[in-house]
Formats: sequence, structure tokens, C-alpha cells
Amino acid sequence: MKTAILITARLSSARLPMKVIKPIRGHPMIVHILDRLKLAERPKEIIICTSSLKQDDPLEEIAIQQEVQCFRGDPDDVLLRLTKAADKYCVDMIVNCTADNPFVDPEYIDYLVDFHIERGYDFSKINGLPFGTFSYALSYAAMQKACEIKAERDTEVWHGYFMETGLFNWGALEVKDPTLYWPELRLTVDTPEDFELVTRIFDELYEPGKVFSLRSIVSLCRKKPEFPRINSSIKQKPIKIKPKVRL
Repeated sequence: MKTAILITARLSSARLPMKVIKPIRGHPMIVHILDRLKLAERPKEIIICTSSLKQDDPLEEIAIQQEVQCFRGDPDDVLLRLTKAADKYCVDMIVNCTADNPFVDPEYIDYLVDFHIERGYDFSKINGLPFGTFSYALSYAAMQKACEIKAERDTEVWHGYFMETGLFNWGALEVKDPTLYWPELRLTVDTPEDFELVTRIFDELYEPGKVFSLRSIVSLCRKKPEFPRINSSIKQKPIKIKPKVRL
């Protein structure tokens, strides 16, 4: 069984344009994400999944520079893009994260892969980590089925197909480690305030050639409560729960 990390990435963003390649400590943000994801042991490949639009050319260039794969597909149908990427690279199990989450935890990627395989789920998620540090696991066969039954092309938010339709077997890995459990801590990048927090964290913890841990990030934010206050007023976009499916 081949397992790979598929990173959903685009350069279009309404609230913070070009955010995934904004520089942090001399490198595009997505490069820091790749450094972190390369520490995961269970997945054997990393694939940046972006659109076929010219504006996303820089992401393919970064993939080449960083020696990871790149797949280019539908700009709006994210689920289809991921499924076709898995098909092209013969991936049986997919770990998905997005390029606007610079602190996705590689340790919990490995835990999630084991959890997903042991339970035989179609879709698995993580509950309890700071927002933006978790990932998702999917089986390729389930992704194919979801593409067959979906009745819409805009699938930027696609998790509901697996969790709300009653057609798939899914579960959640619960985080019980008190040093990491903090679901209210916002560590995604969608606004200037989010980017400021991430930059401040790098200023405190970054050492060239090293990847600081999620535990060190959470510990820093507990010791310096002014950090999480930087973006505490930001509201996450509402998620469409019930997707449209073909009966």
C-alpha cells in the first residue's frame, strides 16, 4: 500500500494574496511546510496539488526545487484534483493538508496513518490539535466514489462527502496529550493577523536547518499569551456541512 501526502495549494486568496509563498525567514512559507512534512515516516511521497492556471506556476517551480512531486488539475474541484493526483502517482492512501497551514504536525500524520489503516476507515480526521496543525487521511477508493456521487464542482470544502452522506466509514483520532491539546489555538494563515502570529513564532523558535516541534509552539503560546491574542478575533469561514450528491 502506497501512502503519500497531498498538499492542496493555490496562490489565489481573497484575504491574503499569495500567502503560501510569502517569505518567512528567507524562504516561502510552503518550503517551511515541506521541511516539516518530510519528517513524517509513514508517507513515502509528497505531492503539491495545485491548479492548471498559469498564476500557480511558482508552486510547480518550488516543487521541482524541493524535490517533491507536483500535480496540476482543476482550479475549483479540489476533490477531483486530489483524486486524479492519487491516480497519477498510484497512491492507495492519501494524507491531505493545505499549504496555508505551516505547522502541520508530522508526528500526528504517522499516528493518523496507523489509526486509519488499523480501523479500516474510508476517511479519518484528528480532534484536539491546534487549528491548522492537523491532517486528514483518505482511501483512494473512497475518493473515487465521492467523485462519482458529488453533484457540484466547487469542492474546496469536501470533508462533508465522507462525514455527512452516510456512504462512508469514518472516524476521528482523539488527541489526549495535554501538552498538545488546544483546539482553540489558531495556527492557520488566512489573514494578515494570522501571518503576523506565524512570523512571531518563527522569530522565537526558528534555527536554520532545523524544524521546531508543535510542542514547542504550543508551549511558547502558553508562556506568552499575547501571541494567541494576535489573531484571536479572526473568525474561520463557515463550513458547508451537507454536500450535494447524486441520488
